[in-house]
Amino acid sequence: MKKSQHKKTNYTKTMSVLPFCYKMEILEKIFETLGYSKYEAELWITLYKLWTKPASTIASAIWKERTGVYKSLRQLAASDIIKQTKKKWTTHFRVQDIWSLYAALDKKKYAIEALQSTQDTLKQELLRIDTNRYPHFPQISLYDWHDWVKSLCNNLYETVIDNNYLVIKFFATNTFEAQSTSQKKISDYYQGIFDKLYKHKVKVDTYLWNWMLIMEQINNTSNISIIEWLPAGQRCINIMVVWTCIYIIIFKHTPIGIKIESSELANTLHFLLDKVQIT
Repeated sequence: MKKSQHKKTNYTKTMSVLPFCYKMEILEKIFETLGYSKYEAELWITLYKLWTKPASTIASAIWKERTGVYKSLRQLAASDIIKQTKKKWTTHFRVQDIWSLYAALDKKKYAIEALQSTQDTLKQELLRIDTNRYPHFPQISLYDWHDWVKSLCNNLYETVIDNNYLVIKFFATNTFEAQSTSQKKISDYYQGIFDKLYKHKVKVDTYLWNWMLIMEQINNTSNISIIEWLPAGQRCINIMVVWTCIYIIIFKHTPIGIKIESSELANTLHFLLDKVQIT
């Protein structure tokens, strides 16, 4: 008990030497964190000064209409920020102590922690609901920044490894313009993913659309070093087909990544790439 009283005394001393405007700023931030407004923070500090008073007295002190003040005070009382009692048939309000604010903050913190602990479960449930609601719609995710495209590449790798896939199909454009002007290579985005897939004995069927001025051809390769040095710029496109998922990356000034989960589209691309003529 003595330790608790000592803490309160220290806090009171600290608050007493602060300018009033700064005290209000602190209180407003606390109330904002709790989901309340500056007006409700003003009500609370006024009530803290006046101790136990009816709504009419509080309204006069802040020059507000009594009915609105009474309604707001009742809402604060419902959340235990303040207390209300009856005196001679009139409702009076009071701030029990300043620590009620911190108790409310603790409740909010515990509520957020509880939500975070169920975040993955909630995400999976919402995805399941979306799938059931629109079973015929492909699931599409967009990534439109450098780091986001890198995360898309990591997602591709995790999808392959988590599902124990043995083969993926990889289509990439390799134009003369991109080779001569692009400053980035796809290794800057894929971060060694093809090497890691190779170590997991995952086969990467690679189709390169080579465009050298007037000559166009599609070549097939499994050389990881060639893949890593492909250009990532000038509208180069990479398409990866991973079972029922399609990953598309368009390398521009701001790269764009797209993940499409569609068994129909994936099966079509598998078929087309199997039938492509290799030169």
